[in-house]
Amino acid sequence: MKYILFLTLVLAISAYTANEKTVWDFLRGQAGMTEAGTAGLMGNLYAESGIESVIYEHAFKPKIGLTDQEYVDYVNNGRYSEYDFIHDQVGFGLAQWTYYTRKEALLNACRGRIGDLNCQLGYLRVELINHYSGVNSLLISSNNVRECALKVLFDFETPVDQSASVQDYRAGLAQNYYNTFAGGVDPTPGGNTYIVQAGDTLYSIAQKFGTTVEILCRLNNITNPDLIYPGQVLILP
Repeated sequence: MKYILFLTLVLAISAYTANEKTVWDFLRGQAGMTEAGTAGLMGNLYAESGIESVIYEHAFKPKIGLTDQEYVDYVNNGRYSEYDFIHDQVGFGLAQWTYYTRKEALLNACRGRIGDLNCQLGYLRVELINHYSGVNSLLISSNNVRECALKVLFDFETPVDQSASVQDYRAGLAQNYYNTFAGGVDPTPGGNTYIVQAGDTLYSIAQKFGTTVEILCRLNNITNPDLIYPGQVLILP
């Protein structure tokens, strides 16, 4: 029974969602990004939306009073006007597009299906090529996961908080995607990782590498520090 529970836990931790696989395949295929570039962009998209396309900025939900799906449906059927969608300053979709010109372009590209993941991915690709060529050039050429993640953070998503902790968090998410989909570790300098061994705890690993459990949890998106397993790849600061 303990073995079955352990195996179930490992599968749950290592599994990825259908959306994540769709995004990875699109960015690697149609968008032509390197594995590092794809991971760097996806780490930021996860930080913004959790890799969800039917989602709007949670801080505005009490004011707007709609669920994510209702917001999408109301925009698609006109009950929430195009003007309001464009100018409500509410982050929406995979990249949490907020600025009115970007939301207007998204609406025009995905009219009647603004919540569709594939349509949003198509718009994202065109937006990168036409308006963020520097970011796109790096994502299709670089093999450095952290470099790609920070380029997207600073020059594409541009959140208010761009502190060192936010940089580490988003780069850590990107590294997780690289480890999951590329089947390895970052081959570039600075891509330090550790494979969990039997008997390891986050505390013992933190002691071994001169860091803290809190930092390891943040870099690896770990919510329960007691749940790690042999073979898991951890990002080190």
